[in-house]
Amino acid sequence: MKQNSSKPTAITPDFYRLGTPAFPAFLSLGKVGMIIEGGTGPTFPMIVRQIRALGIGMERIEYVLLTHTHADHIGAVPHLKRKWPHIKLVAGAPAAKVLNTNEMYNEFLLVDLGIAQLMKAKGEIEGMPAIPEAYRFEVDLVVKGGDAIELGDDIVWEIIDTPGHSACHISAYERKEGTLVVGDATGFYVPEKDLFWPNYFVSLTTYLDSIRKLSSFPARRAVLSHNAVIEGDVYRYFEKAMNATRKYHEDTVSRLGRGDSEESIALEGAQFVSTLTDIQPFKVMYDLCKIMIQRSRVNGVASSFFLLENPEGSVPDAPVLESKESEKVSSDFGAIMLPAKKMSLSLNDRLSLMALIDEGMRRGLAEAPVSADLFNDLWELVGATAKGGRINRLKFEDSKNGFQMFEVKADSGENLARLNMIYLRKPIPCYYLVYVEVAAPFRRKGLGHMTLKSFGDFLVGKSAVGILDNIIPLEDPTNDIYLKHSWIPVEEIIGSQMFYKENNYMLFIPPALKDKDLKQPLLRLMVHLKRKRAVIDIRENETMVRKTLSEFRELYQVLLTYFGQELETPHSSLFMRFMFTRFVTKFIAFRRRIGDLVGYTGGESTEQIALEPRIKKLQVKTYAPRELLKDQATCMGDLGLLSMLPEELKRKPAQTIERLPNYRRPNFLSWLKEHGKSYEDTLTLGDLMDLGFDPTRLKEITLDNQEYIFERVQARQIESLQKRGELLKRISLSMPNVKIKGAQLRVNPILLIIGDRGNGYVLRRKIEAIHWEEAIEQLQSNGNLKTLNDTARLDRIILNTVQDSATAISTQMGLPRETVVDQLTPFVSW
Repeated sequence: MKQNSSKPTAITPDFYRLGTPAFPAFLSLGKVGMIIEGGTGPTFPMIVRQIRALGIGMERIEYVLLTHTHADHIGAVPHLKRKWPHIKLVAGAPAAKVLNTNEMYNEFLLVDLGIAQLMKAKGEIEGMPAIPEAYRFEVDLVVKGGDAIELGDDIVWEIIDTPGHSACHISAYERKEGTLVVGDATGFYVPEKDLFWPNYFVSLTTYLDSIRKLSSFPARRAVLSHNAVIEGDVYRYFEKAMNATRKYHEDTVSRLGRGDSEESIALEGAQFVSTLTDIQPFKVMYDLCKIMIQRSRVNGVASSFFLLENPEGSVPDAPVLESKESEKVSSDFGAIMLPAKKMSLSLNDRLSLMALIDEGMRRGLAEAPVSADLFNDLWELVGATAKGGRINRLKFEDSKNGFQMFEVKADSGENLARLNMIYLRKPIPCYYLVYVEVAAPFRRKGLGHMTLKSFGDFLVGKSAVGILDNIIPLEDPTNDIYLKHSWIPVEEIIGSQMFYKENNYMLFIPPALKDKDLKQPLLRLMVHLKRKRAVIDIRENETMVRKTLSEFRELYQVLLTYFGQELETPHSSLFMRFMFTRFVTKFIAFRRRIGDLVGYTGGESTEQIALEPRIKKLQVKTYAPRELLKDQATCMGDLGLLSMLPEELKRKPAQTIERLPNYRRPNFLSWLKEHGKSYEDTLTLGDLMDLGFDPTRLKEITLDNQEYIFERVQARQIESLQKRGELLKRISLSMPNVKIKGAQLRVNPILLIIGDRGNGYVLRRKIEAIHWEEAIEQLQSNGNLKTLNDTARLDRIILNTVQDSATAISTQMGLPRETVVDQLTPFVSW
């Protein structure tokens, strides 16, 4: 038999394609070689010549790995084994069972003959190959998922069980070069037309699971058993395979639902396949299409057509970390498909879901497939809702904790804005405005003005004074909103007084009181207000906690509704994990903060919110899906230190930093020991709820033998962090060698700030210290330390030192003490 020349194709320096594009085999080289795929009878001589053309002797070939037992994947095996019996045949256990039957040989002969006739007709061979004598396929090495085949020179192939196309299908991954042998697990792909024929011949469910499993490997290339090697964005290839399968299945189910016969559906399917390839006879294509109709009937109802998280490293052209000046747009994109959602969410539901995502990320939401449904007609709806808002003043007897309230409600029931006030009877009738709040999406639409105008009209009708503390920052464009509604600084009436200098009080005086001398009554009112302020704060805090807990409960239910269909499957998408992680981290932060609120007694228990078991099991996901962000990763700070970072971290900052070890803070280590978990265990959302804090926020890294800490913050905090860094520099220069109660005051400056995937990552040196509040907690709860603390009262010493430090810095830097406390985080040696 004479064959046309076909040269081996180098995929990598150690990996080659043999055979023909339609019927390939592959050669992987370490110290020994392994042929992947068993080839066909007609391509056997070609494969041997190609190996020898590479200067490789057949004695170096030690293995032949079969992805599965279909006849077009095993045809060269009898010839190879008879000529070189030292070569070991490798396959999975199901394949070994199938191969070791007499029927296998007969089936193989028929298909192999058909392939030879096809190749001869196409001019790929000039003669028919010799039919091998009776042969029994026997597997020498049985493997299963997770097993490894070592070829030497760091070439190690990991076996992956990938049934669905066939019951015995396996794939393999080589980590050194990032090569993923897919086999036929994703169906038949024609790269020239970018079209798929899905091949879920055994089971649709397992076929989809296998695609999902393969997509989780950080591959640089995907090797198919017919037609193509996919280089580059391998994850995108798996997305297309999944989408093609979904469309094929849904079309099949739809046609069955319309009453079309299986025969007509299969016929059209085979006709479609024949436009893609002539690799198999038409009758074979028809029979296979009929098989898949049955698979769609049996296990297609609850199938999930989404992938898991895009694996690290699967996109070779990921963005490289740039300095702040860079304005490049990231190419780090890849759709993450969710199951189609057929639920009705209210406007507030949709807005509350988006509120989980920082502003910097929201720019990508509208175009992202995972969230486009949230944005459909959203802002038009917001505008129309705001225009339809109506003031609704609650009666006093309906108020909570003595507060009276104005609300702006839409006709559909959405609460757009609210105003809380409390009545002070003496020395003159007065309503103290506790706060005005406009829901974020409805701001700049006139609702604040509507609320204040209605409140002013209310005060005029009551002939009562209004008073408020304007806490809107001067730089905020809405700072003058009260002036526009006839509110005036209190100094205009009573002059400058020291006792209220910490506040920015403003007054509304109704026409009935304009001509009266209000200085003395207002002075007494201010004293009365200052005395009652603590009580007002307590009431306000109780109301705030109750309101916020209600919002958390509602948001949790919205998440369950939005992801309801996906939660019924055994898989979880990156977007769902990210959204639930945002919910949990925000909730536990709130849970920790309310303990510091004035007057909070725990009456509104946060234990009202408990995660369902299926949510508790979700793994923590702290950075945003790639498609929600379009900006390049940025960096500011010490660029010399930037150059020391690992190359992978520069290319993909968020993914790489999040894989670093968690900072071993005492509370975390105690929790791990108590729960029998190891330091390497992946944390779940249930773990975060139990811990009460997020230990993944702090990561350890060593650079040039120096230990550092990365702290994750929200991207919107980066600007304030830069200002904090400037303050730390000033303190370092102005207060060198200062001691507070015998303790040395030191500054741990910000060295780098990296922005990526919706987060900021702040790099500082690791110091032998812990947060002062955690130090006190350890002293008061740890058995050994508690005894020491009872004697030495170290907790009081730490507290007094922290307080005196804030005072000293405030005095030296000329800053309000509250600013120092808010801007700086004290740590104590530990």
